Amino acid sequence: MRGVICRAVVRVARRPSSALGVLAVILGVAVAASPAQAATGGTGMSAARFAVTSALAPSSGTGPAGALSGPHVFGWGFNVPSAVSSDGTHVWVANFSGDSVTELNAATGAPVQVITGPAYRFSGPEAISSDGTHVWVTNVYGGTAAKGSVTELDAATGALVQVLTSSQYGFIDPDAISSDGTHVWVASHYGGTAAQGSVTELDAATGALVQVIQGTQYGFSGPGGISSDGTHVWVTNPVVTTTDTGDSVTELDAATGALVQVKYGFSGPGAISSDGTHVWLTDSGGSPTGGAVAELDAATGALVQVVRGSPYGFDSPDAISSDGTHVWVANGGSDIPAHSVTELDAATGAAVQLIRGPRYGFNEPDAVSSDGTHVWVTDSDNPVTELNAATGALVQLIRGSRYGFNEPDAIASDGTHVWVANYGGDSVTELDAATGALVQVIRGTSYGFNAPQGLAYDGTHVWVANYGGDSVTELDAATGALVQVISGSSYSFDFPDAISSDGTHIWVANGGDFQFAGHSVTELSAATGALVRVLTASRYGFRHPGAISSDGTHVWVANSDSRVTELDAATGALVQVIGGSEYGFRNPKAISSDGTQVWIANRGGNSVTELDAVTGALVRVLTGF
Repeated sequence: MRGVICRAVVRVARRPSSALGVLAVILGVAVAASPAQAATGGTGMSAARFAVTSALAPSSGTGPAGALSGPHVFGWGFNVPSAVSSDGTHVWVANFSGDSVTELNAATGAPVQVITGPAYRFSGPEAISSDGTHVWVTNVYGGTAAKGSVTELDAATGALVQVLTSSQYGFIDPDAISSDGTHVWVASHYGGTAAQGSVTELDAATGALVQVIQGTQYGFSGPGGISSDGTHVWVTNPVVTTTDTGDSVTELDAATGALVQVKYGFSGPGAISSDGTHVWLTDSGGSPTGGAVAELDAATGALVQVVRGSPYGFDSPDAISSDGTHVWVANGGSDIPAHSVTELDAATGAAVQLIRGPRYGFNEPDAVSSDGTHVWVTDSDNPVTELNAATGALVQLIRGSRYGFNEPDAIASDGTHVWVANYGGDSVTELDAATGALVQVIRGTSYGFNAPQGLAYDGTHVWVANYGGDSVTELDAATGALVQVISGSSYSFDFPDAISSDGTHIWVANGGDFQFAGHSVTELSAATGALVRVLTASRYGFRHPGAISSDGTHVWVANSDSRVTELDAATGALVQVIGGSEYGFRNPKAISSDGTQVWIANRGGNSVTELDAVTGALVRVLTGF
């Protein structure tokens, strides 16, 4: 009964609603901006408090050969990440529901630290901006009478500098923040005259109050987005009030804060991004569906164009980011099938592509693996989707009873073979990587398959973690023949959820259940399968570990309590325990990198996200429901 009961609990927990997953992808991932916007620190927050409007900075580094090959099912579990900002060295993520800030290494994306605790006074951190020296975080529930506050961190160390809480700052529900290195601009949704909104200017060097800008002449009406390029400050005003027309954009002089102009005629302006030449803002169109994107001339504020219509596919666009070359628009929409990402040409505003569509066959994709030529995605509806790794284009959708797919939960490819673990079928399917043709379906009691949930390939061996059998099966990668089934109390296997091999070590995450212990990682020798060690001490921070990845130097373990444990791959020694998740993705089920691209299967989001492995920048999100 233990296996049956726990399978139901764990499996349901790992399959969240599609709606929440889609929201996370569209509002938390697809709007990642570029280093250009990160430098200006502009943010634009939707009412849902999910829009992410800065990006990972470029990196010249590449991953080690073979790193993250096969399915690496891990997630850092950000707690409603509401904003992200990069200064080129650090990436800072504000976790709205976690009252914390996560720091990542901009060159590698590796977690550095999670900053939390009463001293920081994080309380609903909604927006964040870094100029390379300072990190500024707005707290919508902080400060005097819980009206709002701003926390300043040292960008070099993440150490607390100060918390600005006094009523003199005029913070009332600070929704957005932007720092250009000299000035820090904070947009308060309910601040100022008649609670229409205000903008607070701070000195970036000291955090001292410069001024609170308010008054009907500024046209503030529930400001929800702000962006500064060092010369201009742009504020979106989406709310129509009884005393003001709203639906406007206010331009201020960045040197003085003086009013330059208020431009009306918009219909629900929300997020805004300036790259110094163009100003791009989303416009909902005044209805739950539809919408447009307006382009302004950054030098004059003059309207350049409003783009809308079927080629763009805008549907309640919630967030926007420009790097000077590309403009990315996240379409939240009121209907889940409408969720998509639109790419524009920054020079012309022309539509480049609309990323969406059921042809990808995604429906709670569970695992993804890339061998540099092909990208393979498993799905809960039992097909396997093949994409072109260079373009993301659909190659084929593989389905049919002869393949033996039955809740395929893990996948790995070496460029010659594709191995699929079928959780519901107690089997492993082998495909030809060149054609997708069936090679064999491996099943039978001698293999010990029992709800196989993790799968890893190291070039010689295929390792399968049997979630329901508390065992690991080793296959010969050349033939698929059984080598051995590893089990027994000495290994401490306890509902093993995930497995990873770097060619020398095999790492198994023992997720356990909510009644029994688990909470451990087992290391095996890749050469023999012999036990090396079991890591169980509380200092490792293991809490129902459900995913694991080793690159040969580091071992990363994702724990159910939204923390990530880093181990030294050579010794198994603890390096650090970090709270957080992977790049703000919600419910990522699997990840695979070929050193050029990183592909992530978002189980709850019915999508596959592609990142640039060199820079960590978002390439595209492929959706279809």
